[in-house]
Amino acid sequence: MTDFLEAEDRSDAIVVECELEAEPEKVWRALTVPELVSAWLDVPVADKVTADTTGPAYRIIEALPFSRVRYAWNDASASEPETFVTFDLEAQPGGGTWFRLTHSAEPIRTIAAPANSNSPPLMRAA
Repeated sequence: MTDFLEAEDRSDAIVVECELEAEPEKVWRALTVPELVSAWLDVPVADKVTADTTGPAYRIIEALPFSRVRYAWNDASASEPETFVTFDLEAQPGGGTWFRLTHSAEPIRTIAAPANSNSPPLMRAA
């Protein structure tokens, strides 16, 4: 999906996957423009939370344009600690977006894919 490998030991994670009709650029905007996030998810940006705000709020902690957005998510009205929500986006051949949401208690560890993954060699150009 992306050029990252994710740790698969996420027994506490909630994962939702679906295909969206919108293109990745449009979904990206909906996840990164505060006014659009607020309208879509009905949550304020954590940096703009006021003393009278109750309920969930978020702050962006990672953003890879048009492919991944990660939020730190907290809820002032709950006793649970901050959680993490990762949105992975992948362009589809028909113009839509493959959308994966992962909500977990800990940040998902990612490691860059190795340059030599020991997979079969590719044909080389002459």
